[in-house]
Amino acid sequence: MLDPNIELFKNELKAEIKSELKAELDAEQEVEIAEHEYHYQKQFNKQYNYNCLSQNQYQGQSSENETENEANSDSEANSESEAEAEAEAEAAAEAEAAAVQVRKSYC
Repeated sequence: MLDPNIELFKNELKAEIKSELKAELDAEQEVEIAEHEYHYQKQFNKQYNYNCLSQNQYQGQSSENETENEANSDSEANSESEAEAEAEAEAAAEAEAAAVQVRKSYC
């Protein structure tokens, strides 16, 4: 009579110990998975921030280059227009001088 009770008690203890060990193992695995996901997300965020930073720097350099190009083209356009204005003024002065000389020759 004692033998069946002892065997039954042993089986119950084994089942309880197995279930507790299984629960602990599952909990540890969940913590490891959560840590892995956390580190993965952290690494992903670092890469994303790096990409944003490098893109902003590239855009900043591009806008600086565009500004320099616009300033250079504006100064070139201003110099060209000044040169054209000077050439027109010289041409007008020469034409006027020629007209004055022609008038003097008629007088």
